Amino acid sequence: MSSAMRWWRDAGVDVMIDEKPRNWLAAAVAAPDRPPVVVTTRVEKPKSLETLVDWLMTSNNVPEIGPVARRVRPAGNASSGLMVLTGVPEIADVESGLYFAGALSPLFEKMLGSLGRDRDTIYLASVSPGRPPSGRLSDAAVKSLSELARDHVRFVAPQQLWVVGSAASCAILGMTDVQASGSLQTVNLDGVMVDVIATAHPRILDTREKKKRAWDSMKLLVEKDVL
Repeated sequence: MSSAMRWWRDAGVDVMIDEKPRNWLAAAVAAPDRPPVVVTTRVEKPKSLETLVDWLMTSNNVPEIGPVARRVRPAGNASSGLMVLTGVPEIADVESGLYFAGALSPLFEKMLGSLGRDRDTIYLASVSPGRPPSGRLSDAAVKSLSELARDHVRFVAPQQLWVVGSAASCAILGMTDVQASGSLQTVNLDGVMVDVIATAHPRILDTREKKKRAWDSMKLLVEKDVL
């Protein structure tokens, strides 16, 4: 008997009699699921134009931005006084590394010429430097990227900003290019005041009426610049 008791003690059973009844044939009760441990990585907010551009070009924490090798870097003169911001690069842009490249280049350069500008006398960037497979940013991505886009403009501190297409307009103005068309908006980006106009993307300016609507917005920059 003592040897049998010793065997049970060695097996870890030190109480032979339990006052509470137990159903030894009942199925074991699974332990409650514990919530998964979520590890969050704190991303330091860029504090200058250079660090923001570098972060956009290299970070994997930007929604819908795509691979590093297929991102388009901002170009032009950040001190020119005019910034042009589009939503995402076009396919030709990704392939060439130049915004508004390929078939869109002649129209875009004519539009710049109407403002008395060329590619060397503007600063040109996009809300996302990468192109999503769908060719457009989702509403959730625009919302996530809007703070970065506004910081981008604030660091450049242009006197004037031309936003091209709905994604860029929503990121900066909180409204589509159609809603903002024909008006000059002044936005306050943490103390940096910028005059903003919005137009449709040159890709869809395929009729005289659409081109006129775009020019009606663009000439507001010309008129404000003259005053």
